[in-house]
Amino acid sequence: MEAELKFTYKKGFTYFDIIESPFIANNLLQSSITSYAMRSSYFDTSDEFFRKRRAVFRLRRQNERYYLTLKLSIPKRLETGEGIFEREEFEFELQERDKNIDLGLGINPEWFLSRLNETQEKSNRDLLQILKMAENRPLSEVCLADFTRTAYVFSFRTSKFEICFDEGYLGTSEKIEQFSELEFELLLGKIEDLIALRGILLEHLPLIPMEKSKYGRAIAIADQLK
Repeated sequence: MEAELKFTYKKGFTYFDIIESPFIANNLLQSSITSYAMRSSYFDTSDEFFRKRRAVFRLRRQNERYYLTLKLSIPKRLETGEGIFEREEFEFELQERDKNIDLGLGINPEWFLSRLNETQEKSNRDLLQILKMAENRPLSEVCLADFTRTAYVFSFRTSKFEICFDEGYLGTSEKIEQFSELEFELLLGKIEDLIALRGILLEHLPLIPMEKSKYGRAIAIADQLK
């Protein structure tokens, strides 16, 4: 399961105001910084198969590596509030042997599950059902996000998080908008720590919780072109 916080900055504030704040700086693992270029391409059928089921099918390039991801929605916790995103996530890295895979021809469930099993990730009934329903249905890119990510590992209570500072553009090949976003993704630990962290961040730092994911904002731009 993926669990993360998403924020944007209050007007007049930037990445530096966050990373240099004592609460953040004092809890970073200093050797953990990484930076890389990312491009997320979101795919769907012509009749919006995944969108109608609140699912997201994504091909992501991270520098020169590629990852295929299927995200499924789960019921939202009543106590969490805005800015918290929880989803089932199934992801694997594409290898040289996958180079002939053509998403335009749809998904082969056996291939997807075989590659997923190699990562030791477990499938479930929801995944099996949606893959079967989507089998061999042609896919095309419906929106995208192109950005640079700077990431750190952050500790809070007994949990570890990846802090991601994302800067770039999202939308479609015809229309894009600039964005800045901050994510705290739970790597190891308790969801209760994630919820508690949200409260502290909003109280002490110039942050605004996001209502939509990158996909949610990008597909909204795509909708404007219809």
